[in-house]
Amino acid sequence: MAKVYTPHDRSVPPRGQEFDTPGFLPVTPALISVLDEETGIPNIMPSVGWGWLNRLPFYLGVAVSVQEITGDYFKRGTHELLRRARDFALNVPTDRLREAVSACGRLSRAKDAAVDKFKETGLTPLPGKRIKSPHIAECPINYECKVREVVSLGSHDVFLGEVVGCFTDGVVRPGRSSAKGHSRIELAREDGGTTVLEFQGMVHLVSE
Repeated sequence: MAKVYTPHDRSVPPRGQEFDTPGFLPVTPALISVLDEETGIPNIMPSVGWGWLNRLPFYLGVAVSVQEITGDYFKRGTHELLRRARDFALNVPTDRLREAVSACGRLSRAKDAAVDKFKETGLTPLPGKRIKSPHIAECPINYECKVREVVSLGSHDVFLGEVVGCFTDGVVRPGRSSAKGHSRIELAREDGGTTVLEFQGMVHLVSE
């Protein structure tokens, strides 16, 4: 099958028009929670621009838009909060929180500094152990991160967060098993039950 090549440069397409080259492919979304020390109102930002960068020390990166480019790429109020707080929690939501994730994206701290996304979405903030920022109770995995460096790339700044702790809804059972092309994580809860999380591993080719 012949490949189609699309050159990519730094030009911005007209508003309402997409970039010709594929952008961020769909990944497991994360919810970034960070404390606003000035107002005391914590914020939540949905992110698909995040990923694991290093194991020892345990680092992850979160890309935050700093420019008004398109309807999907605009300056985030979370940016300044991360710079001030120097820590954050990366919360892994399940599909049951789909509406809350979408609502956190629609609401904007950049446009309304008083908006409380926790109250608006019904999510529950829980205090951190080694960071000031809260984590989200409804998410089964919450990574506590301290910002060690901020790298400016252009449209986004990448916040390099060192994972200093992790909350999980139960004890992580040793090993990971695969089922139907998914990675599984099993959490043994205090009530004797088990929470099973599955992550899709690859893009599915539906037709050709």
